[in-house]
Amino acid sequence: MQKKFSILLKYFATLKGVFVKRLSLMNIKPPLLPRGGTIGIIAPSSPAKRKPLRKGIEYLLSRGYRVRTSPYLTRGRYYLAGSDDLTRVKYLEEFLLDDGIDCVICARGGYGALRIVDKINYDKLRKAKPKAFVGYSDITVIQLAFLRMLNWITYSGPMVASDMGDDFDAYSEKWFWKVLDGDSYPLELENPEGMELKVLKHGRAEGVLIPACLSLMTSLLGTEYMPPLEGTILVIEDIDEKSYRLDRLFQILRLHGIYDKINGLILGQFTKCFTRKSFGLEELLSEVIEKYDFPVVLNLAYGHVKKRLTLPVGMRASIQTAPLRIILLGK
Repeated sequence: MQKKFSILLKYFATLKGVFVKRLSLMNIKPPLLPRGGTIGIIAPSSPAKRKPLRKGIEYLLSRGYRVRTSPYLTRGRYYLAGSDDLTRVKYLEEFLLDDGIDCVICARGGYGALRIVDKINYDKLRKAKPKAFVGYSDITVIQLAFLRMLNWITYSGPMVASDMGDDFDAYSEKWFWKVLDGDSYPLELENPEGMELKVLKHGRAEGVLIPACLSLMTSLLGTEYMPPLEGTILVIEDIDEKSYRLDRLFQILRLHGIYDKINGLILGQFTKCFTRKSFGLEELLSEVIEKYDFPVVLNLAYGHVKKRLTLPVGMRASIQTAPLRIILLGK
């Protein structure tokens, strides 16, 4: 009886693996951004400051792209770039549905995406021609929802005012265009010189890459807008979270069974999260993942930092730790 039960478990595990792989094959990668194409700029969360936004737009124009901007990029009400339905959802949908726009880049993050994620008309967006959609931080919520509801691969990467308009770092700039260029894959990720990756747990893994701001990702757990995490490689980062709040977030992942589902875990930068007197990220994480058997890599150049990688949300990737390599597979 025990042998039959064991065979059944293996059978269902195999079926689960096939199902997850088929889901990943359904994910839609946007076409290349054409030279001289049109980039749309929207603010689905908070408004941007005028000077860095203008500088970011000038940067895109200097590379030969045309630029379309939505209203309310630099103004709105309180901490929001306009109303939920009549402004932020409206222009998000309008720019994504416009075939004259080849790529949409968010002006900045901030707060507000969680207010509109259930107001977006996903049925209407299914009719849109796929295009690159770029942002990070609060934009994580929209990117995860797009992956779950539309199977769209988007890009967790630099934004117009926050990054391009603030002395755009050469490393970040290089990787932004490299990752958006569909001819570059398979692509091995490389940290900046002098910034070493660290292996916390050895192993090999392959799966759909899910890069996310941790506090934003946990806000979607248990909702219909969170993509399935079975068989994925999770990449997490955050900013301004005290160590006890990070501990809470790691425990929330545990209680939701996330560590039982993923194939691998990569940690980016946790900016302004640990004081010199407190313990570090490694100590906090080691206690949480001690009993799990998947590769864990620390210190990836990803997060709320000047030198940051652009990562596709929903593309397959692989990890091996001996030697250490993280590769975007391009599919």
